[in-house]
Amino acid sequence: MNAPVSVLARQAIKDTEIDGRYIPDGTRIMLGIYPSMRMEPWWKNPDVFDPERFAPDRAEDQSHKFAWVPFGGNVHKCIGMHFGAMEVKAILHQLLLRNSLHVAPGYEPPIDYGTGPFPADGLPIELR
Repeated sequence: MNAPVSVLARQAIKDTEIDGRYIPDGTRIMLGIYPSMRMEPWWKNPDVFDPERFAPDRAEDQSHKFAWVPFGGNVHKCIGMHFGAMEVKAILHQLLLRNSLHVAPGYEPPIDYGTGPFPADGLPIELR
């Protein structure tokens, strides 16, 4: 639901135009990842937690080459993307083999931002 980095910084390498707006060479540009990953028509119900949107039969993340870019895109894609995903899977696998996690029914974490998104309330979770 929240990319590990909320914005990407880029610099125009030549005069260009984006969506009818002139961008001169050398202009620094901030790209909002959070709003980009909430854009319809690429995402159906973008604010709903729905992991099935990434399933092969739906593949909403493939609707546009920059629809899902939590690790950047193209030649600027994070070199640690695959390692990070593998690391999270390995940790969760070990954690869930031995425990179960529980939150209150209907809990929605209030998100705050620092170097990345985090639950502002400390994420009240019960580990059994």
